Order: sequence, then structure tokens, then C-alpha cells
Amino acid sequence: MSGSWNVQIPLYAGIFLLAVAGNALVILTLVRNQSMRTITNLFLLNLAVSDLLLGVVCMPFTLVGNILRDFVFGDLMCRLIPFLQATSVAVSAWTLVAISVERYYAICHPLRSRRWQTLSHAYRLIAVIWLASFVTMLPISLLSRLIPTNQGLKKCREIWPDADYERGYNLMLDAVLLVLPLFILIVTYSLITITLWRGIRPSNQSGQGELMNNGCSHIEVTRSSSSFKFNSTVGTTSSSSPGGLRRTNTEKALLKKKRVIKMLCAVVLEFFICWTPLYVINTVTLFDKYIVYNALSFQAISFFQLLAYSSSCCNPITYCFMNSSFRKAFLKLFGCLRRGRPKTHF
Repeated sequence: MSGSWNVQIPLYAGIFLLAVAGNALVILTLVRNQSMRTITNLFLLNLAVSDLLLGVVCMPFTLVGNILRDFVFGDLMCRLIPFLQATSVAVSAWTLVAISVERYYAICHPLRSRRWQTLSHAYRLIAVIWLASFVTMLPISLLSRLIPTNQGLKKCREIWPDADYERGYNLMLDAVLLVLPLFILIVTYSLITITLWRGIRPSNQSGQGELMNNGCSHIEVTRSSSSFKFNSTVGTTSSSSPGGLRRTNTEKALLKKKRVIKMLCAVVLEFFICWTPLYVINTVTLFDKYIVYNALSFQAISFFQLLAYSSSCCNPITYCFMNSSFRKAFLKLFGCLRRGRPKTHF
């Protein structure tokens, strides 16, 4: 075994453990904590499920296959693993888009979005994301095959009837999973940032802040028909409190919204940093594989694959460091688990 694998195996193991434990913790936290059941957090729950799928199903098989240089898991797993990996990436990309669009309407057009921004609508959208991802990635499952190598081993590859079809399909994936989502995310978060940073004017001479009348960024909508509170993740204001206190509460709400948006932007940045290199390598390989093979060793390509998988463990760490609500909920969950341990009597 080369020295490269002496480094990569511990990295794979560490990322795998962080991905499984971290995303399981996020899922448990959001499922058990009713106060955190908001639309944004529901999408983050879906993101955690997708990342957990990537960590559990794809990482161990990929590591073993790369070490042995032989795919030993059979034809069924050859069809299943690449399909689930691609599906997980698609679900993650479009869940991030759904979060950005939901936050854009919640912050910039709260009154316009009241009718459709409900948990039931979010559940339906998540179902559509998964269904569309399955359908889009179905060719990968149908065309993946075990093929023999010169050394008498096996590798798992897609066998297309025509190279142009393969190139066209992969270029479509690049557009659908990287270019288009990145464009939407840049536009929505730019508009959100402009709205939030203009939300409060500097204090005037009397020492009291003045809210900008921009029609958004400080409206709190409560749905009395359900336990869901529209902006419960970003703070509330009290309409019955004195003017100064109301302004202070609104400023705090805006600052909390800014922190949430910073966290979401960090999640987006991590996703694209992790996955873009591997997609670029795969796309270039389709047109001229010798450029890639001459520029990068097998171990280097494996490191880029590892970088892509590391996206599955980044989000829980980001939530913990950048969101106090998640941090408190994590600690509360650990406390509940400790108290909930059954006592044994002998």
C-alpha cells in the first residue's frame, strides 16, 4: 500500500464518522425539537438525509474499490452506488436552491409568500426534488456495468451507446447541478443581503433608530392555524411594546436574520468548493482523458473524490459554529440522551 493511502484511509474514516454522526445528530435534533420545525430547518433536515445517504452508501464502497483497484461488490452495487451518489448530489444542490428561494420570499416579499409558505408545501417540494433527482440520474443506474481490466480485475463504468450521448448528458448535469443552481443562489442571496443590510438606517440625532419603509425585512407573520411560526428561526417583535423596545427587537431580529443568511451562504460555498473540482475533472475526461491522466495521478483524483465526500460532514460543523439555536439544541439533545438512558438493575 502506497504512502498516499496511509493518509487517505484515516481521512476517509474521519469524514465517514463525522458525516454519519453529525448528520444523524442534525436529524435527531430537528425531529425531536418542535420549536425548530420551520420551513428552512425542514430543508436542512432534507439536506442532512441526503448527506447521510452519501456517507453511508457511497464512501465505504468507494474507498475499498480505490484501494483494491477492483470493484468487488457485484453488478447490483455497481448500478446502485453511482446512482445514489449522483442522486444525493442532485438533492443537495436543489435543496440549497429551495432554501435560497424560500428565504428570498420570506425576507423580501413576506406578504406575497404567506399563501404558499407552509410546511405542507415544503414537504411537497422536497418530494418533487427527490423524484426529479431519481429520474434525472436513472441513466447512470441503467448504463453502469462491470468491465474487466488488463490486470484481470473489474471496474464499474457507464457504457453508453454513443460517446456524444454521454458528453451531452454530463454537460446537462453540469448545467443542472452546478451552473444553474449557482446562478440562482448568487442572485437570491445577493438580493437578500441588500435587503437585510438596508433594513435599519443609522441612528438619527435623537439617538433612536429608524426602520426603512422597504416593505420587507421586519414583518413577522404568525400562523394561528398551526404550530409553525413563519420567522421563528430569526426572532420576533412585539407590537404591543413601546416604540423604542419594538425598534430594538426588530434590530435584533434583523441581526439574527443576517447570521442565518451567513450560515446558509457558508453551506452553499462548502458544497460548490467540494464538488466543482470532481465535476470538472469528469467533464474534461469525457472530451480528452489524456489531459487529466497526464496532469493528475490516480491518488490526486482520489483526493478530489475525497474532497467531494467531505461535503457530507461540513454542514453539521457549520451549524454548530455559526448558529446558536443549533448549538443549544445539540447540547439539549445530549442532555436528554444522558437523562434518558435506562437504568439497569441486577
